[in-house]
Amino acid sequence: MTVTATESETDVSTRAQVARTLFEWSNLCIASLDAKQHIVDTSAEFLRRFGGTQRSRAGQDFNELLHPGTRDKVRRKIQRVIAENRTTFDDSIVGLGPRDSVFSGGMNGFVARGAGSQVDGIVVMVTPDKLGDGGNPAPGVSARHQVLTEIDARILEGVAAGASTVQLASRLHLSRQGVEYRIGSMFRKLNVPNRAALVSRAYAIGALTVGTWPPRIKEDFVRR
Repeated sequence: MTVTATESETDVSTRAQVARTLFEWSNLCIASLDAKQHIVDTSAEFLRRFGGTQRSRAGQDFNELLHPGTRDKVRRKIQRVIAENRTTFDDSIVGLGPRDSVFSGGMNGFVARGAGSQVDGIVVMVTPDKLGDGGNPAPGVSARHQVLTEIDARILEGVAAGASTVQLASRLHLSRQGVEYRIGSMFRKLNVPNRAALVSRAYAIGALTVGTWPPRIKEDFVRR
């Protein structure tokens, strides 16, 4: 008796073939992972964005390339997709690039499964945000501008640490609407579309210190 693949198995096989083609022919920022989210292979653009070489990245936990503020969130999301026997996922991230640089972006991916729903691999594609009008980087902000109030600095530190609006409101004795208003004001001030981009921009202009946890705003950026 001939056993034919189900439609879902065919879809997954097609996705895997597409992924291999993307690795070979495109400039997309993609990586293949094993079931434990360790890197198996990467595209050239992935290495350009995150740094390193094929050899140095092979076997590394993909989530180690993400900022601590988004690392656990992404790890849990992929684990949940696997546990619930789903296939696709997406999320916002803040990536760690070469020379202590950071960038925000979106992440899309899918889980390839074999017989018995066993995970054969995971493919992730990262799309960095284009900040500013027309996809150009937003204008720089120097420390001389002292762009943040004391309360905005504390809110931004919380956002960088992954705190929710409710958590920030409770911690800083503000209303949820007040927290959202101040975050929206920082979006406009730093010309960014979302929280991940806000954190990335804060690192890019030097407002957040690199290599410290929890994140801290440099005093030069706080208006007293």
